[in-house]
Amino acid sequence: MPRPVLALDIGGTKLTAGVIAHQGEVVAHCARPTDAGASPPEMLETLLEMAEEVLPRAPAEWNGLSAIGISFGGPVDFARGRTITCHHLAGWEGIPLRELVAERAGLPVVMDNDANAAALGETVFGAAKGCRHVLYLTVSTGIGAGLILDGGVYRGADSMAGEMGHMVVAPGGPVCTCGRRGCLEAVAAGPAIAAAAREGLAHHPESVLAATPPGEITARHVAEAAESDALAARVMAQAGEYLGMGIACAVNLINPEVVVVGGGVSRSGDLLLGPAREAVAGLAAAESTRHLRIVPGALEPLGALLGAAALALAGSDPAGSP
Repeated sequence: MPRPVLALDIGGTKLTAGVIAHQGEVVAHCARPTDAGASPPEMLETLLEMAEEVLPRAPAEWNGLSAIGISFGGPVDFARGRTITCHHLAGWEGIPLRELVAERAGLPVVMDNDANAAALGETVFGAAKGCRHVLYLTVSTGIGAGLILDGGVYRGADSMAGEMGHMVVAPGGPVCTCGRRGCLEAVAAGPAIAAAAREGLAHHPESVLAATPPGEITARHVAEAAESDALAARVMAQAGEYLGMGIACAVNLINPEVVVVGGGVSRSGDLLLGPAREAVAGLAAAESTRHLRIVPGALEPLGALLGAAALALAGSDPAGSP
């Protein structure tokens, strides 16, 4: 029987570790909130502690694993196994994470950014299974994209393909974490949805969101209120429309079979995806959308973790195909 893999995910809001079998079965996993003030070495120690925690609960120890896959919440130099940067965590410029983990574990390690990993995971195990041309979007603390073209992960000349969160869709709009204005991430990610709701309360004091202290409002609050609250519904619809604008541009460029939307915010379902589909229908070429599906991820809330597992199963093949 093939040996399982260890999957590690470093995200802006949480760290996750899990043992994953070859068919995508999550044998054991655990998660902890990300300490944004921790240094990369401190965060790595936490992640390896978590790995040790899940291994005794799995039918294998370290030497029973075949490989390790790492999903990182920021751009990654895939060929060199280094992080490039992270817009949500400080100090992650040029960290040789693949080498550091391999030295500690004594196992082969494959690392990629979280969107590429999740795109591969959805193609191997989830909503895009059987497809060869896939656009995956993660909508959470930030927005990223992973591209599966002709069956393999497309990373681009500098491992920077898929940075759709920094596609400008609202010129002159809110400031993004990258420093530019009007990026997709700045108008449609979780923090942007929460910020738009807080701003809207000045004109809609009757909103049910007013019962929550402004500093505590999250995208989840907005999505939960949207079924019955006009302000929340408008904020979600606007975010979905912006998301659709970004998707439409990508559809015109790469002509995918399916667009899979994952990440925490995607769990709001048609509140976000309904307006996104409408925007795509109005903005993308009809020939590119005739058979296009825009669907939620099937692997949430463990999409990034299963993506890391798919990376480990795929090995070091630059195309990323299992």
